[in-house]
Amino acid sequence: MRNRVKFIKGISPLLAAVLLIAVTVAIATLVMGWISTVTRTTQVAVSNKTAEAADCSSANVVIEEVFLSAGFNTTGRVIVRNAGLLDNMQLVSAQIYNRTGGNFSASSLPVSNLNKGNVTTLSFSTAGAGSTIVTACPSDFSRVLITTNCGGIAAEFTSTPKCF
Repeated sequence: MRNRVKFIKGISPLLAAVLLIAVTVAIATLVMGWISTVTRTTQVAVSNKTAEAADCSSANVVIEEVFLSAGFNTTGRVIVRNAGLLDNMQLVSAQIYNRTGGNFSASSLPVSNLNKGNVTTLSFSTAGAGSTIVTACPSDFSRVLITTNCGGIAAEFTSTPKCF
């Protein structure tokens, strides 16, 4: 019997190099696509935040006057003016606080499109709520707080309200 020598066949070094380069290029293409998408998304988000911050840098809101009635069916009106240079400001929250810890929200929120120089009236009422904003005006009044869609732009009124 003759000695048989088994030959193990493998891929040639040239074919191995070509396959290695092809796999590397495919992985690199996938990674570059992913990085490009993440970079583009981050750039858009940062650009939007920067534009919003730049717009809001000239925003300002002022509480002109507060009117309150005392008693069981307490009502209140808060006069707010856009004192900044930003058009289309939005009032997102308005709260009246009394000295006993209660707070009451305006019924007409949010207020949109408050252009520079414009004035709006916010209404508060406790009719049917079983509680009052103030039982004695102005001694029960604490403050009014208004917030806007621009982060950090708010107004607070702690002076004496007008009672009717």
